Amino acid sequence: MPVGLRRRVVRALFHPTLWWNRMLHCVLPSRRWWDRIDERVLLGALPTERVVASFRAEGVRAVVNLCDEFPGPIEAYGRMGIEQLCLPTIDFTPPSLEDIERGVAFIEAHAARGDSVYVHCKAGRGRSATVVLCWLVKARGLAPDAAERFLRERRPHIARGLCRRSEVQAFYARSLAGR
Repeated sequence: MPVGLRRRVVRALFHPTLWWNRMLHCVLPSRRWWDRIDERVLLGALPTERVVASFRAEGVRAVVNLCDEFPGPIEAYGRMGIEQLCLPTIDFTPPSLEDIERGVAFIEAHAARGDSVYVHCKAGRGRSATVVLCWLVKARGLAPDAAERFLRERRPHIARGLCRRSEVQAFYARSLAGR
């Protein structure tokens, strides 16, 4: 499917699938809106005003937004002094290797300052989980399959097989070359 058509279809499905995510969150206690993955990274679904209000207590000072279909609550971020990195990625599509590297570098920079970073896409299962998986590869020196297991222990409903994505494998190869 051509990218332009795919983008239009995914945007048309945004609200119905967001409703589905919210419904699952309400009826399945294990399906949390967000989860703390380590001392610096939180992985979750697109942040509502209520979620943003909880950021202060979690030490969140930065957000990585992988939604092509959602700009984020920019005014709320401004009021709270939160920096956002937008890496627009079409839903059900992995982020590019370049965007993964930008996201990981952004997390690293904020983690070095002691900040927590909220990484999200619409559901916190695919696009954002891919970036966080790569963060774990780099920050903890894990192989992609081990990083996916670590991630799944903390957020059980991430998409399966993220570690096999070609972008993740390329990131891992580059991180090995850089050691």
